[in-house]
Amino acid sequence: MDSNELLYHYTTTDSFLSIVNGGELWASHIRYLNDTSEQRLAWDHVRARISNRLKTASDEVRERLLPFQSLANSPLDLDLYVLCFSKDGGDRLSQWRGYGESGGVAIGFEAGELIKRCSHFVTECSRNRPYPMGWAFLNQVRYVEPTEDDQSNLVIDLFIDNPNPTETESRFSKEEVFSLRISLSSANLKHKAFQEENEWRVAIFDVPAESVQYRCRRSMIVPFVGFDLGKGSPEWPLIQRVVVGPSPHQSETAAAIMKRLDGRIVVEKSSVPFRGW
Repeated sequence: MDSNELLYHYTTTDSFLSIVNGGELWASHIRYLNDTSEQRLAWDHVRARISNRLKTASDEVRERLLPFQSLANSPLDLDLYVLCFSKDGGDRLSQWRGYGESGGVAIGFEAGELIKRCSHFVTECSRNRPYPMGWAFLNQVRYVEPTEDDQSNLVIDLFIDNPNPTETESRFSKEEVFSLRISLSSANLKHKAFQEENEWRVAIFDVPAESVQYRCRRSMIVPFVGFDLGKGSPEWPLIQRVVVGPSPHQSETAAAIMKRLDGRIVVEKSSVPFRGW
């Protein structure tokens, strides 16, 4: 497979070993990610779109839009978890600076296998429950201006003009359905300042409360859920390639990773001449 077609997860060497040894990735709550505009960006679009439609709305349409405007001004607090990947070839300087911490790796995942794991995640969360839980989707992120995006407006209009819940949403109120749809949409929307990341995401919503765990990251305690990569041999066929980032022990780290993966995965060293230690 072309290395440029893989989806790369940049992380530290410690986290890499946890991923391989534990057979899972950790999906962090969206409010705890590095982009401080997560979710807020989507609701900014919603408020701007409703305000614009109200300017020319008839009395009937205005009456229907006002409850949505009220909800957008005080949106329900819904939990959404995401896994972040980059389709950037697995060797980008900005990513090593942001996530490598003087010795990180980029793990190259096969998108089709990630989609299969999304289906497995939903099946496991829903097991022995009266309704489906744990929605999980892999989608490409779109990069937009804060409130100027025609595609976002089309999506918002669809949500506003067709507010009735689908079969899978039927156990939620109309207000919860609207917030749910916007929240899921927000998982694939980012400020254009992050565009070079060429990000893809697994978005996870509506997981059982007992599935939520907590970890420390710098100055925060971060809620997360485990995303199972498969039992037995989690690194295959999901992981197709590993790139070892710039570090003072790059060759040794690459050799150790190759040994841990029994030589079955392509392990390469970053070509970026960066020194961060």
